[in-house]
Amino acid sequence: MEQLMVAREEIVKFFKRFEVFILPTLKFILGYFVFSSISSIGHVNPAIVPFTEAVSPFVTNVLFGLLFTIMPMSLSWIVIIFAVTMQFSANIEAASAVFIFLLLVFLFYARMATKESILIIFTLIAFRFNIPYVVPLLAGLYFPVTAVIPVTVGVFIYAQVDGLFRMMSPNFAAAAAAGADRDIAEILTELPTALSEVYGNIIGILAAPETWIYTAVIFAMVIVLVHFVSRMAIDFSKEIAIGLGCAMTVFGFIISVIAASGPINLGTMILGTIVGGILAIVIRFFDGVLDYQRAETVHFEDEKNSYHVRIVPKVIMTKSQRSVKRIRPQLPENPLDNDPPETQEDE
Repeated sequence: MEQLMVAREEIVKFFKRFEVFILPTLKFILGYFVFSSISSIGHVNPAIVPFTEAVSPFVTNVLFGLLFTIMPMSLSWIVIIFAVTMQFSANIEAASAVFIFLLLVFLFYARMATKESILIIFTLIAFRFNIPYVVPLLAGLYFPVTAVIPVTVGVFIYAQVDGLFRMMSPNFAAAAAAGADRDIAEILTELPTALSEVYGNIIGILAAPETWIYTAVIFAMVIVLVHFVSRMAIDFSKEIAIGLGCAMTVFGFIISVIAASGPINLGTMILGTIVGGILAIVIRFFDGVLDYQRAETVHFEDEKNSYHVRIVPKVIMTKSQRSVKRIRPQLPENPLDNDPPETQEDE
């Protein structure tokens, strides 16, 4: 454990020393992954395919990653909205529905809560790597309770994007194939009818007892539980919160499967929850280790209030701390004394 703490301190020191280079690099990697995932959607209008193929996808994703690195999050959201809309441009109805939905998310939430809105992207990435159960744990630890909103939006987008766009236009494939031959006047004439159909399908999906609703509710409960337990004045509150969050995730999905017979693989879910809990513990470990043995409560008061503050110092170890004992014989004062010599311990 001592060597692990020393390694942690060295890693944290290295990160803080080169933070000005590490953070932009991580942001670039995140942006590159986001735009490469967007470019894999592939429903681009045939009329603009030659323009998209003029530059290699790698170069395009690198450029988008650089933009994601240097731009503020609000502008990054606008770029993401247009990039996703372009990927559905083969069907004007689908592209319009995507644009309107993402624009509403940006106007009514992401623009006002730029820090929390990053959880939408993290939720989609976690689903992509099959570790979505770590998101509510970290959201409860490091974000306010309102983190329920972006996590729910991310769950909805991931769970319903494919089915939603299949439902919104029964002849999506035919429309995509003939997208380049459609007249703009015809498209604008049919757009109100298509959007009303899209609106009806969205309402139907939101009202249906789909699996994503159970997932969103369970994630919301985990976020609230982890948030409040991790801020309690008890020893190892954050570690206890992670454990309780994992337990609620497992039991919540078991109950949802029993109640709704959902298509959730319980074995995969339990394994993913364990992996998510381990990742949360590792992130918490690098965030800070508290020495609860040296915790103390300080009491003071002023003219209006009385305060009880619990102080828990952090463990900071820069080198291995070892205790060396030297044992040496103590010679008698009288050389003629035949008694055995005593030993003396030095710290």
